[in-house]
Amino acid sequence: MNHDLQELTDVTLKEVRKLEIVLPEIYQDIFYTKAKELNIMMSENDKEMAMIYALKKIQNLKDETEKSTSILKENVNNAKTAIANKDNIALSIIENNMIDLEKKITMLQQELFVDELTHLYNRRWLFEKYLNNDQFDENGTLAFIDLNNFKHVNDVYGHIVGDKVLNVLGKVLKRIDDSMAIRFAGDEFIVISHQHTKEELKKVLNTVNRNLRSTNLKHGEHVFHVDFAFGIVSFAKQDSFKTILELADEAMYHHKKSTK
Repeated sequence: MNHDLQELTDVTLKEVRKLEIVLPEIYQDIFYTKAKELNIMMSENDKEMAMIYALKKIQNLKDETEKSTSILKENVNNAKTAIANKDNIALSIIENNMIDLEKKITMLQQELFVDELTHLYNRRWLFEKYLNNDQFDENGTLAFIDLNNFKHVNDVYGHIVGDKVLNVLGKVLKRIDDSMAIRFAGDEFIVISHQHTKEELKKVLNTVNRNLRSTNLKHGEHVFHVDFAFGIVSFAKQDSFKTILELADEAMYHHKKSTK
């Protein structure tokens, strides 16, 4: 899905999760309302693709959550009985079940808030877990990152190689100390830090970019290189994320233009 459809799907899912009952008709109403609010135009095929994706996601998470809740209740009841009977063997089995359940819940959370390709936080995590009503909770610095000539990589070497490039960049950004890296959309990434100043983060990203640029990426007999443009903006508590992102996007555009 493209950037607009991803944003539309995310804001729709955010609204849907507030409801106790979600029918396809309800989801569709919210979907179209949000599309109108965001002034997003799309084809019928795009609408169908986005809604099928979201509904499958909702149903899967609903099924898995209900299953985990049922298992949890069963374990609690069994634990009460085992404690009353002083049955240590039963308690040991229940403990192992709880460990398995904890792993499963962790996997569900990862599916919801972690990008499966880069293993970075996704935009859903950003809006639902990090931001507070689309505002920042404390002061910090935000970098908006966009790969240069990524379309060319996909066109020439194919999307599988393109995915590998995104994975490499994700690993590099994840290693930046005292920061959080997010795959925002496609080949766009965000790095947020509450410790680094604007100048410090700029220095770090310049180093990352130089190292990435000097790394040989191979496809068959071909060797190619990638790098990125970025824009950095400082933000304060209660600043609007949308406003800060627009400023960072503008700064990134100027950086991209200056390096051509």
